[in-house]
Amino acid sequence: MKLIHRSRWAALIGAGALVVATATASVGAVPPPPLNGSTFEGGDGNLTVDTAGNTDWANVAGLHTGIDQPSGSGDNAFGQGTKEDSSAVTVVDGSIPPNKNDLTRFYEASETASNNHTYLYLAWERLVNIGNANLDFEINQKATTGFTGTTTGPLTLNRTAGDLLVSYDFGGSGTPTLGINTWLTAAAGNTVGQCYSANALPCWGNHLVLNGTVSQGAVNTVQVTDPIANQNLGVGLFGEAAIDLTAAGVIPPGTCEAFGSAFVKSRSSSSFTAEIKDFIAPIAVNISNCGSITIKKVTQNAPAGDKTSFAYTTSPNLKATGNAFSLQSGGVQAFASLPSATYTVSEGTQSAPWNFVDVVCDPNTHVTTTGQMVSIALANTENVVCTYTNHYTNSPTIATTLSATTITAGSSAHDSATLSGASANAGGTVTYSVFSDNACSVKVSDAGTVTVTAGSVPNSNDVTFNTAGTYFWQAAYSGDANNNGATSPCTSEQLVVKTKPTIATTLSATSITVGGSVHDSAALTGATSTAGGSVTYTVYTDNKCSAGARDAGTVTVTNGIVPNSNDLAFNTAGDYFWQAVYTGDAFNNGATSTCTDEHLVVNKAQPGESTAQNLIPNDSFTLTGGFNPTGTITFNLYAPSDATCSAAPALSQTVSVNNGNNTYTTTNSTFLATSVGTWRWMSTYSGDANNQAATSACGTENFTINNG
Repeated sequence: MKLIHRSRWAALIGAGALVVATATASVGAVPPPPLNGSTFEGGDGNLTVDTAGNTDWANVAGLHTGIDQPSGSGDNAFGQGTKEDSSAVTVVDGSIPPNKNDLTRFYEASETASNNHTYLYLAWERLVNIGNANLDFEINQKATTGFTGTTTGPLTLNRTAGDLLVSYDFGGSGTPTLGINTWLTAAAGNTVGQCYSANALPCWGNHLVLNGTVSQGAVNTVQVTDPIANQNLGVGLFGEAAIDLTAAGVIPPGTCEAFGSAFVKSRSSSSFTAEIKDFIAPIAVNISNCGSITIKKVTQNAPAGDKTSFAYTTSPNLKATGNAFSLQSGGVQAFASLPSATYTVSEGTQSAPWNFVDVVCDPNTHVTTTGQMVSIALANTENVVCTYTNHYTNSPTIATTLSATTITAGSSAHDSATLSGASANAGGTVTYSVFSDNACSVKVSDAGTVTVTAGSVPNSNDVTFNTAGTYFWQAAYSGDANNNGATSPCTSEQLVVKTKPTIATTLSATSITVGGSVHDSAALTGATSTAGGSVTYTVYTDNKCSAGARDAGTVTVTNGIVPNSNDLAFNTAGDYFWQAVYTGDAFNNGATSTCTDEHLVVNKAQPGESTAQNLIPNDSFTLTGGFNPTGTITFNLYAPSDATCSAAPALSQTVSVNNGNNTYTTTNSTFLATSVGTWRWMSTYSGDANNQAATSACGTENFTINNG
């Protein structure tokens, strides 16, 4: 930021020459004190310190040195009548003999002191002392490309409005006369007489003669030693000056000026329009009361190739395009040529995964930090560098894998974990835990805490489970400086622990006679009290339970209780083997009874040896003495229990009389007489129109069955 104050000064002196008393400094037994606010001995005419605590060319900070080409054919100078106002010049070389204008070297230094005044220190040396010396130090803001100690030919000096020309006129005795002109490129408000010697812009503006309050200078009146060049200088071969640029109005308080190039040239006389002679080519200098603010961006733990931009604002605006700028990691934003003032720089608020670490300013004497904002009370020439540091924190996830998802009670399991999205050097710890609920709030076992190394997570401890049930594992990563913590989902790791029950069986009978029935009973041992599932009963014809399978029913297990099988009838004698198979359930493994534990023998039937007789009874009736008899004959057989033939007959059959007097017989073929005792017949003829009825007596005909 360059505040154009020289135009105001040029306007002031453009109305006429502003002449003040000539700078006075004498070289005597007691050297003059430095200018007010400075410690530099610029008026003692030597290069070494006379008063302890002061500075001189022997120890001045920021010394810049220009050295001329040796006199002779290798030396160069301005030619063709070059004048001070000429920007287009010609540099010539050749046999340039030593004379009073033959310069050999010059020195430049500057400082801005604690009183915020900017001081310029200049010195020259020449080859011979032949009377007066007239020199000009041209102080430019910018360097002239191609202008070096060996340059010859046409050259255009790179002059910028506000460049300085410090004149040093020495009449051969006494103190030098010092003055300053400023380069003008545009009218400064009053165009009358604003150029010191030329008639048109651009030109060197009116001349300011410096007084002893703002400047001091001296030419050596005795031999002095130059410790820089390591040589002795005779009388009149060395001259120096010190100028308070602030007090002289060149750099007023609260303004900022910066010059980066300087060279010295000699004139043939004290006249400003005299021809320019020898010169010493420009050297880089740093004459400035300006400060600077540099903002640097540093990030920690950023992923490779990260291009995140961080936003900043300033107050007042430090950029021509506004108050905002942005930086990526490693970026630098420099604000140079700043006048003394208070400036603030603020970094925008970060969001995950970025976190603000700190901002450190060097120097921090005039810096106040509030969060991500720094307030800088910038002093003259102060260069403040503030480094903003932000940290990238990964947000990894943790995935887990159980060594088994189902185990038997009494067995062990362990967990494994893997981090994703963590930094390659991730550290910290992972804690494994086992819970009994799917919210991971009821902890039943600690599975160990392991140390994460370079992102690798060791396995958990082995945990033994003696009780059936469902368990939920969880891995919790602690995080570290570069990684946030992470916890695996509770329900992502479910371990089912089952019992290993046995099933015992009992047959209702182990031996039966063919035709009999049997059922099986079963009981679970080692199952949970809430065991469910089912049991299937099967009967086999071999002791490996593989042949002749016969289903005996499937029953439902309730709270560990197993109902009986179906009853099975066995109609074939032989050996049979029963087996019960338990399906298991969520918390109980299946189980099968041993085939040979249930052996059923089905025996053959054993018949008895008793006998009994029976017969099929029939009877006959002979009809005689009738007259062409017809009608029927009824035969009745009475059981041994009816001795009077008065009850209902056990067998009754009626036969038609169709053949006159004859013998008629029953035709029984189905009725068996089996009861022991005397069976009695009684037969009756019905009679007809010509014949009377006739009946035999009860038991006249009988038979006896005796099974004794």
